[in-house]
Amino acid sequence: MSETPPVIWQVRAEQADTWREIRLEALRLAPDAFDPTFAEWSERPLADFAARLDGIETWAAGDRPGLPLAIAGWQPGWTPGTEDTGWITAVYTRPAARGRGLMSALLRQIADRAAAAGMVRLGLHVGLANTAARAVYRRAGFTETGAPFVNDRGIAEIEMHRPLA
Repeated sequence: MSETPPVIWQVRAEQADTWREIRLEALRLAPDAFDPTFAEWSERPLADFAARLDGIETWAAGDRPGLPLAIAGWQPGWTPGTEDTGWITAVYTRPAARGRGLMSALLRQIADRAAAAGMVRLGLHVGLANTAARAVYRRAGFTETGAPFVNDRGIAEIEMHRPLA
């Protein structure tokens, strides 16, 4: 018997309260996985979360809309010289929902959206020690590029890319 596929939906500014909840959980439970910290975001007004959703296309997956179990966003041309790259950001799956294929579904959705927007590849940065996330990205077609580097918070990361059709 196969499991029901996840429901995927775009999280918009008017759903900032829902996104705020899962984003703060991510920052609290996985502090080394993100550049911003829980302390930096926990006191921010809801309007800051809504503004982030206005600026970065964010997707959620779960059993039903409005109750995200996983989130991921993307934006084009995050750094100079990468205007044709869609950069993955704010990736998180709630611990109890891991292993269900939610992130794979979100990455497929983002790949489709980025390709439709004219991107030729997806890129992301992931903690070098985050072997579980790196395995998810490899299964989704990402490969590590270049040497590891240390981010602004002193955490070793690696860049990964995936070509788009």
